[in-house]
Amino acid sequence: MIKKIVPLFLLVSLVACNQVEFEPMDVSGLLGEKIDSTYSIARLKKVFITDESLFSANKISYAALDSATKSRIDTTITDIVINGIVTSTDVEGNVYKYLTIQEEMPGGQAIKLSVDVSGLSAMFPLGQRVSVVCNDLYIGQYAQSVQMGVFYMNSERNRIEPGRMPKLMARKHIIPYGMPDPSAIRPDTMTIAQIRTSGHEMINKLVVIKNAFFTGNGSSSQKRPVRLTDAELIFAPSTNGIGYPQSREIQDGTGSVFVSTSEYAKFATKPIPTSNHRGHITAIVGWYNDRDLSPVASSIYHQLTIRSLNDLGKGFEAYRQSLN
Repeated sequence: MIKKIVPLFLLVSLVACNQVEFEPMDVSGLLGEKIDSTYSIARLKKVFITDESLFSANKISYAALDSATKSRIDTTITDIVINGIVTSTDVEGNVYKYLTIQEEMPGGQAIKLSVDVSGLSAMFPLGQRVSVVCNDLYIGQYAQSVQMGVFYMNSERNRIEPGRMPKLMARKHIIPYGMPDPSAIRPDTMTIAQIRTSGHEMINKLVVIKNAFFTGNGSSSQKRPVRLTDAELIFAPSTNGIGYPQSREIQDGTGSVFVSTSEYAKFATKPIPTSNHRGHITAIVGWYNDRDLSPVASSIYHQLTIRSLNDLGKGFEAYRQSLN
């Protein structure tokens, strides 16, 4: 019995002599370093979106610009860099294979980055600050909604679109720095009327709408409100695999707009709040123009994307509690 105890005692003594406390590592050093901006998002759009068609994609390269554009920009700046904070998250499944980043400055704009990666928030979590090296990426419009990615020719519809950049390319062009800080995100407070009268400068921005409520209406094929049946009073009924987003109308006393949800979102089958629940709704502003799919001369409309049910904030506490 003593022979068994002595080795154990020696082992414990040796472990006790080893250092088990170390200086904590600065994990922020594992990330990249910020690259100073050479362009704002607004200027990036102005200089490099030279095709105003419904669907387009232009290479971000000085060589690709016409002489008139070159004559009015500083051609000594060769690195085209923007900075922003990640305002999107795909954890709940209502954001799919894209990031939205927003500039942290008064009047700063936002842009969508298309990336061919599922679970993108593991790479670029909510509140992560990033520098985006835009050289050789493509910027363009999908239904006149600006986004950045790679050149993509949609052969099925015979049109050019900004496509999703592969993972390795995203790692090269989107450089995270510092630690994620969701509390640093500052959404704009806006009314629905203000959103609907805004232009491209508001697209992909995060906003908060106060005193908002769900009306119990969905959307018709003409993007007009239509009353939902009892079975449809959820965020996104199944489309049997087609995959188009489902629209649910909200109002705030100044106007109405649709909130769009994917049937693949984790909260797709949750009931939408009844109209007696009114409060703050946070959402990413979307814009879509489906003129090529509609006989109507102009079919531009706004649509909002909530990232999770936590985007139903103050005033919706009782609703969220009822789901538990």
